[in-house]
Amino acid sequence: MFRKMMAVLVMTSPTAPLLAQDIAPIISPGQAAEGIFNRSRMEEQARRQREDRTAEQVAKPAALTPQDIARQKRFCNNRPALRQKYGADDARIQKLDSLCEASGY
Repeated sequence: MFRKMMAVLVMTSPTAPLLAQDIAPIISPGQAAEGIFNRSRMEEQARRQREDRTAEQVAKPAALTPQDIARQKRFCNNRPALRQKYGADDARIQKLDSLCEASGY
């Protein structure tokens, strides 16, 4: 009986690795593809939201209130004193000059 069992074991042991190849994987290819698909959908949605946000910012400039206009006028009228204090080559003064010119002051 022992010999028969050993013979069966010896004959079936070389085929065991071949049969192991048919065992289903832990993660199926469909599950892996599902993760890639979901990631690409999230990236596309984020890209569209970024584009929409930048389009809204460009399309709708903020409306100026009367207080904002008065403040702009005050700063633009004060340019000579600021230029004397900081110097004409200061980046802030140059930016103020360009903004005042764009606003018409």
